[in-house]
Amino acid sequence: MSLIRSLNSGVSGLRAFQTKMDVIGNNIANVETAGFKSSRVSFAEMMNQRLGRPGGGGESSPQLSNQVGLGVRVSSIDRDFSQGALQTTGRTTDLALEGDGFFVVKSGTQDLMTRAGNFVFNKDGFLVDQGGRFVQGYNADVRGNVLAGGRTDNIRVDFENALPPKHTDLVTLAGNLSANTSTNRVLQALNSFTVAGGGAATLATPLNDLVQTLDDLVAGNTIVINYTDNAGATDNGAVPPVPHTLTFTYDDALPVPNPAGLVQNSLGHLLHVLNDQLGNEGTFSLVDGMLMLRSAELGDSQLNIDSIAVTDGKINMPSFQTINAGQTNTQTMSTTVYDDLGRGHSLLLEFVQTADNTWEYTARFLDGQVITDGATGQITFDELGQLTSANTLNMTFEPGNGANTVTFDVSLGDTAQGTQFTQYAGSNTAKVINQNGYTQGALVDMNVDSDGRVQGIYDNGKSMVLAQLAIAQVQNQNGMEMVDGGLFMATSAAGEVFIDVAQNFAGTNINAGALEGSNVDLAKEFTDMITSQRAYQSNARVISTSDDMLQEAVNLKR
Repeated sequence: MSLIRSLNSGVSGLRAFQTKMDVIGNNIANVETAGFKSSRVSFAEMMNQRLGRPGGGGESSPQLSNQVGLGVRVSSIDRDFSQGALQTTGRTTDLALEGDGFFVVKSGTQDLMTRAGNFVFNKDGFLVDQGGRFVQGYNADVRGNVLAGGRTDNIRVDFENALPPKHTDLVTLAGNLSANTSTNRVLQALNSFTVAGGGAATLATPLNDLVQTLDDLVAGNTIVINYTDNAGATDNGAVPPVPHTLTFTYDDALPVPNPAGLVQNSLGHLLHVLNDQLGNEGTFSLVDGMLMLRSAELGDSQLNIDSIAVTDGKINMPSFQTINAGQTNTQTMSTTVYDDLGRGHSLLLEFVQTADNTWEYTARFLDGQVITDGATGQITFDELGQLTSANTLNMTFEPGNGANTVTFDVSLGDTAQGTQFTQYAGSNTAKVINQNGYTQGALVDMNVDSDGRVQGIYDNGKSMVLAQLAIAQVQNQNGMEMVDGGLFMATSAAGEVFIDVAQNFAGTNINAGALEGSNVDLAKEFTDMITSQRAYQSNARVISTSDDMLQEAVNLKR
């Protein structure tokens, strides 16, 4: 009887919407479940029954048969894998995934996947989920290197293991050595040379045009200067001693060629002759009519003008005073250098400016260790303050007390880090910015970065990668099968499973100290609940109405 079809359709509707209520109830129940992904129900019409052909029409008929449906069925229950909100917990081992992918845990011999990252370390140091399943990843070697992409391991951290010491093999210096660290000795005349009218004399001013010239000089007259050299000697070492002298003879010939354009018997001519004889001891110059003598050596010099005499002529030659005694200053830097046993040794580096653009360095250890190679040397700069000598100094020392000989480099600047070692006229800022050795360290804390690296933090201030979490992705997420406790198992419908680390999956990051919340939308679930309730009631009404119609049919017998 045709009423049986309506009864069956009503029953199918009751079953379908009961299933939808089951899914809605499960979604609402898991609204606070970490990593939970909500589901939805999709319906499909059951097969149709053909009641017969419509009357007449042939090919012009709008339809070929009359069909009535036999009810509804659940076609699929789909899971929504959209991102859940991140909830901060503050626990280091709580991990939340952003983007596609799943954490991998091992249950027996089977790899399972989950979005719930509420992990903990067990008593043996293994990272496990709340069910005791081992979190998978790649454990680092003793140097902190992780080889990802191969077979995964149970992530384990040995909390009792100490970080072994490392000897220093690189010390890095950076900053500026002031070009004014050491200064030259400078002598200055007490009086200026002037010309008629009171103006200051220039290099082109003839000697006989000076106000200070009382009796003109003639050919053969001399100006003789006795001086003490930079080393403090007043004679040239001859036996018997012969004083250091500088002699200018009036009317002597100018140099040929004459690139400086010197004027015969002028102040410029006088200074040229004096400087030529003075050589590497210093340089005379004329500043606003005043004679200046600058030592060629940096530092504490004894250069001095002892006397000046003019023969067969008369010029009031000025006396000289010291306006800068000259200083040798040192820029000192220090750091701790470690040997193979982790013992620290205090290294002192002293840089002394010995000449323009030239520095000498001395290295020594305050606790007496012997530097067997590279303890002293020289570095040079160009006129732009840039290093022209080698930018790496090599040193070797014997730490003693059972430790091996240590060889390390001192790098002057680090181009990879964008630091330089320069010599400008500013302040002294050169210092040790890094050395890469350290003593033994005990593990005191750990953290997980966005790529899933588990980093150990040690009490010596160092950190090292201990492991890295594995992330899995599948070709079809809806092809996975839910097993238990928020875990998924890959099936043939899921396609190939790819396991690697987070940085090799675009858009996938790991947040430590947070959990991914459920992606259940309560407003949507309540709305679906109302519509499902009304649909269920309507299907029940179909059944009760069909029953009434059957009852009427039965009553026809009476």
